[in-house]
Amino acid sequence: MSDTNQVWVRVCALSELDASKATGANINGQRVVLTRCGDTAQTLQGFCSHMLFPLAGGKVEDCALTCSLHHSKFNVQDGSVIEWSTFPPLVGAALAAVRQRKNLSTYPTRVTDGDVYVLWAAADPAEVRVKVS
Repeated sequence: MSDTNQVWVRVCALSELDASKATGANINGQRVVLTRCGDTAQTLQGFCSHMLFPLAGGKVEDCALTCSLHHSKFNVQDGSVIEWSTFPPLVGAALAAVRQRKNLSTYPTRVTDGDVYVLWAAADPAEVRVKVS
């Protein structure tokens, strides 16, 4: 986000986030996923950096998000790669060898009074459209 005008935008209540899977959201047309790790929440890009598969619904365990398609695993707190996929067995290893490990993009996220907020490029929070799915 290169815009210097950034505002905290309410996304949802923390209690709405399932601690065991990523929740999909659309913020001003940008697909993201929200994850919960204890009493904190994180906002990450909505597609896996391995093969661009949607991450919504992906398993979250021990603060790690696993892509449902090829099983690449990412740290939800900073988006770093924990495990890079070599799936499917025959082509996956070759793809993993030529595709660079790439972290997920993250967005500053905080929990205030039980609500999840993300820092977003806008002049006014009212300008930001949020849809959690």
